[in-house]
Amino acid sequence: MDSRYTLPSWHREALDWFELNAGREFPERPFDVGLAIKVTSLQKGIWKPKGTPYAVSVVQTHAGLYDDQDPIHSDEGTWTYFYHQQGKTLEDLRNPERHFANVALMKCAADGIPVGVIIPAESGRGYQVLGLAFVEKSHTLGYFKLVGPVSVGAVAQDHVAEPMASVTAALVGLPVPEFDPHAVQDDRLKVIASVHRRQGGPRFRRALLHAYEGQCAMTRYDAVPALEAAHIIPYRGPQTNHAANGLLLRADMHDLFDLGLVTVDPGSMRIRLADELSGTKYEPYENEPLWLPKDSAVRPSEEALAMHMAQSAVA
Repeated sequence: MDSRYTLPSWHREALDWFELNAGREFPERPFDVGLAIKVTSLQKGIWKPKGTPYAVSVVQTHAGLYDDQDPIHSDEGTWTYFYHQQGKTLEDLRNPERHFANVALMKCAADGIPVGVIIPAESGRGYQVLGLAFVEKSHTLGYFKLVGPVSVGAVAQDHVAEPMASVTAALVGLPVPEFDPHAVQDDRLKVIASVHRRQGGPRFRRALLHAYEGQCAMTRYDAVPALEAAHIIPYRGPQTNHAANGLLLRADMHDLFDLGLVTVDPGSMRIRLADELSGTKYEPYENEPLWLPKDSAVRPSEEALAMHMAQSAVA
């Protein structure tokens, strides 16, 4: 961090904590870790405490409001992370300075002040400290670009710059709508061409692992390494990575679901099998109830299930 910027001791302690705990997992979202200041906010994804113009940390939640992207790791050990700004309406995207949290991250970008990053753990339970990152001065499609890891002691030569002339021009893009199974357009974020296929994959699986409590929606199988995130409507960009367009399924059930040999009746939420599976060990699953998440907001879309069933091999 450039010595021209003097941060309060409590702010530096928080940044030190993120650097020292990079890679560590916590069963709950880190909050009060014994420092003079909390390292995150339990209410907001972007944490800007009183008494500072800077954000201290950003958090991606398991089933958050925003479509934050998964970190992209390079062979050199660095990572890039696209974090959605606060506010997703068209007015928010045109005028991000309406939210003080966005301004705080922009101030970090302008002055080269790193922020801590916390993401959901890969298991779908708990959280992982990704580490410290610089906020890039360039923003696109309503996302902040964070690059790490960095050290509190690093000199941010490339990140200390003149203040941006226009905060409004810093973020542009379109809001991410609620899941619509009829939205067939491919609206993938073309941030980096090499991540098109990876976009949302790990995060989509984590969201489903959290929603279904680490158990297959059809078999209640609970071996997490064998569970996969199945799209009800095939993947057509981040909009289809909505938890309501997914089922957490054992790998073999996922294959059968994709082949249309297994489907779900949206009216009864019961499993239906194609005739080809009659007499097999899968037959006992016929007409068994689908196990649904407790949170109604992430339960499978009945309309999407109807579309899948109409295209399946089930009579």
